[in-house]
Amino acid sequence: MTSTLPNWVDIASLIVSILTCFTIGLAAIQLIFHSRQMHREFETLYVERYWVLMDKRSQAFTVGQNPTESDKTVIRGYLQLCEDEVDLRRLGRVTDGTWRFWSGAMIAQCGEPAYSAALEQLGQSMYPGLRQLIFSGGTADPLEKSWFWRMRHGL
Repeated sequence: MTSTLPNWVDIASLIVSILTCFTIGLAAIQLIFHSRQMHREFETLYVERYWVLMDKRSQAFTVGQNPTESDKTVIRGYLQLCEDEVDLRRLGRVTDGTWRFWSGAMIAQCGEPAYSAALEQLGQSMYPGLRQLIFSGGTADPLEKSWFWRMRHGL
């Protein structure tokens, strides 16, 4: 007569297997959150760069008057910052939420007369990533990866 009850070894093995799967799942989630935190710290550096540039603007330019020569240097610095951010997004270093905000802000600011004039004066070969973003109205995401890749990398 054979017993249909599972033995204790099988039950213990099942419990250990379940706990192992749970632990692996927690470790994967922890890695994603760690990756996301690293992205946030990196993004903060670029936000600081932005504010350093914006703080260099003259008071007159800030309130809507024509830019001075030093303001034009700030404008070119801003355009370079935008191109750097587009490149970082292409490399997967900027999270999806941050990119939605940044890309909208870049399009809006580059639509201002002083910024669009500076971009136009520089010629078509300068800042191709920024130009593509503006031309697309923000719909062209430089990061061409699947949602799974983005999730796995904490974006």
